[in-house]
Amino acid sequence: MALWIWTLSILSCFCITLSRNEELKFFQSATELNHLTVDNDTGIIYLGVVNALYQLTENLDVIRSVETGPRKDNKKCTPPIDENQCKEAVLTDNYNKLLLLNKADKTIVVCGSLFKGICAIRDLEDISNEKYYVDSSGEKSFVASNDENVSTVGLITSLNNDRVLFVGKGNGPNDNGIIISTRQLYERDGKDIFEMYTDSAAVKSAYHSSSTQQFVAVFEDKNYVYFIFNQQEKQPVNNRTLIARLCKDDAHYYSYFEMDLGCKDDDGAYDHCHSAYVTTPGEELAESMAQQRQTTDSLSDDKVLLALFSKVNKDDGSLKSAMCVFSLRHINEKMEKNRNDCYTKKNTSSFYKLFAAENPCALHGLNASKNFPCGSEHLPYLLGSKNGVIEKPVLQKEEMNLTAVTVAVENGHTVAFLGTSDGKILKVFLSSTATEYSSLTIELNKPIKNDLVLDKTQENLYVMTTDKVHRLPVQDCHKYSDCEQCTQAKDPYCGWCVREGRCTKKADCGTADKENHWLWSPSGTCMTIISANPLNMSRRAPAKVELTVSPLPTLTESDQIFCTFGETTHYAQLKEGVIICDPPDIIPPTPKGQDHVSVPLQLTFGNNKIFFASHTYPFYDCEEAMNLFKNQPCYSCASNRWNCQWDWKRHICEESSSIQDVIKQNMEEDCPQFLNPNPPIIPMEYRTKVYFEGRHLAYYQNKEFVVGNSQFEFEASVESDEGKFSFMSKEFSYSANETLQLNLSIRADKVKIDSKLMVTLYNCSYGRSDCSLCLAAHDDYKCVWCEEDGKPSKCVYEKLCHAPPTDTCPHPEITRIEPKTGPLSGGILLTIMGSNLGIKAEDVKNITVADEECLFKEEFYSVSTR
Repeated sequence: MALWIWTLSILSCFCITLSRNEELKFFQSATELNHLTVDNDTGIIYLGVVNALYQLTENLDVIRSVETGPRKDNKKCTPPIDENQCKEAVLTDNYNKLLLLNKADKTIVVCGSLFKGICAIRDLEDISNEKYYVDSSGEKSFVASNDENVSTVGLITSLNNDRVLFVGKGNGPNDNGIIISTRQLYERDGKDIFEMYTDSAAVKSAYHSSSTQQFVAVFEDKNYVYFIFNQQEKQPVNNRTLIARLCKDDAHYYSYFEMDLGCKDDDGAYDHCHSAYVTTPGEELAESMAQQRQTTDSLSDDKVLLALFSKVNKDDGSLKSAMCVFSLRHINEKMEKNRNDCYTKKNTSSFYKLFAAENPCALHGLNASKNFPCGSEHLPYLLGSKNGVIEKPVLQKEEMNLTAVTVAVENGHTVAFLGTSDGKILKVFLSSTATEYSSLTIELNKPIKNDLVLDKTQENLYVMTTDKVHRLPVQDCHKYSDCEQCTQAKDPYCGWCVREGRCTKKADCGTADKENHWLWSPSGTCMTIISANPLNMSRRAPAKVELTVSPLPTLTESDQIFCTFGETTHYAQLKEGVIICDPPDIIPPTPKGQDHVSVPLQLTFGNNKIFFASHTYPFYDCEEAMNLFKNQPCYSCASNRWNCQWDWKRHICEESSSIQDVIKQNMEEDCPQFLNPNPPIIPMEYRTKVYFEGRHLAYYQNKEFVVGNSQFEFEASVESDEGKFSFMSKEFSYSANETLQLNLSIRADKVKIDSKLMVTLYNCSYGRSDCSLCLAAHDDYKCVWCEEDGKPSKCVYEKLCHAPPTDTCPHPEITRIEPKTGPLSGGILLTIMGSNLGIKAEDVKNITVADEECLFKEEFYSVSTR
């Protein structure tokens, strides 16, 4: 039996919405946004949009802007544009294709779609200062795609002590066929800036018609540069997502290797990648991935690749998207295995030479991939394999694309921020599973652009829609006003700072390093009083209460804890992990109709009264406990949850004691009592003798009992005959209902003895206005249709009728038919209403209308009336 009464606060389901005006600061551009990057040293934002560049502060205020278009151009013409030679030139928008910081040089590389995708170098501190721009170098300077619908990705890194630019771009209809290339960032050995590092530092597509590429991402790790791109193959039609790798210092692309990057569920492959991000995972995610791959260590140097995919169901056109998480170490291991298979002529059917039909594999023997780590075996071609890596989705969404992803690690926990095609940011906690814990609408139905970037503090997220950059805090811990709200948020950034009484990041909680002083939100744990000793008390004997709190923060005796019990506040004692509270000075009165009063109890820290834990404590009242069940004082006392006893001699309910000749808690069946009335139902207006039983009445021998009911002002003596009891009822009269429950009390010497005597009064006349209705009454009621001379016929209890009761009702009488008109062809539902239309459906033998027999719908039949 649960004796400790808890109060439960039901909090509304937690949904986070953003007020557009108040919550999110944003910058708006007059033209479409293309790219955003942040200098993590200064916090300055660089923004590339159609026809302009912006330099913004961390708060999205404009420092300076540069106009980059429109200019007279034509995709087929070679710059510089001479209108005499390029008569098709028209004012053309300049889409920003690359926006890359070269911080070693304090410059920024900017490439646009104009003039075959040539690039400029600008000053990092002042983007209006153009340090390099040449439009007359010809094809060797065509870096980006000049097609606004073909993506370009780039990476600035080191190669042989030089700073170079790796570029990946799709091969648009007017592009030069170079898909991946390495570009100069300085003049060297007679080569110009943006010229290819070596003549062979490129992947060139000679067959534009065979496949097209859309690049998604480029990144570096250790000695490698990786490209991720979608490839649409035309013979046969096939969509593939590929990851390509080459050694950073391989100036001739001998080491180039590509293979499939697959994300697949039970319904098949997701064949289009929208965004990808590489990061070092938090400890939890790293350990989880190590367990999944059954390795002994958590591979702390193993980076993870998060990639967002989509697929369209060919049957119904429905869209489904997913996030897959890959181990970069696993990708590299698979590439090395593939290279070895190729060098040992094993499983060669999966390999191919880029842009060629023949099998590329050459016999180099075992361990060739180790002996030639960066393509130093000088294969004269670019190598690929259809045998790639495949992972299952960790997150799936219906009817939307996942368009952007970035990752933060907070306190060892990995959080992914995902952009969607319908304008939302999803926050996802990644550990052994992926848990979406928040969804924020940034701009409804405005797709989130691919560049989703954290600021230099990792505290804010820059989110791009079509024409706005929004600054979104990564966490809103401060919004949660109590521990329950804080934990319901399930935000891995947040936890309840116990000593400060607020929801914070761990770093913002002064005592977070102490055990149970910062309660992490996703753990769902708040400090709770889990038990009390004693569990409850009599209001007439209050005493100290020992409270067990879980989880209990590390406390010392110098920590001041206050116990506010009802209206009384006292210092609490701390003893061996238990908090001891004094009882309240004043206990409120017991509410009417209850046997206890619940008194609020709250624990607080220090003079600032920081909330600690709370619940309610019950003080019971045995005197009130005897009144819970009507006419059953002993049963009320002995069956309740408190430590009460029934003294049947003194006829009182009191706190339990060592007295023996009393009825203790849970002994309610031993109470003196009257029960089992017979008959259990009696008619109105007729005196009936009711018999009943008595139990445990030894103390009441030779006593006179009186039965009564206050509602009808009824009292009668109880007759006793060898342990059997009876009384004669009066002619009860009540016309408001067909039946009425009559609760009877029994007294002896003016005190109530437990009575379980409940009889049902019934009235034959109620609701039975005709003979058929009367004869349809339940047999136990013994109702008859009484036709007495000079009196109106009516339904009465059989002994109230002074004439022989009829068992044959008058002929049916029809009073109304609906509808009143109908088609000659029939076929309509006709409702006939009246009286004496039978006692049961079987009484209706047939129905004819205009001499035509009708089909009787029994399910609509109502006794006598329809």
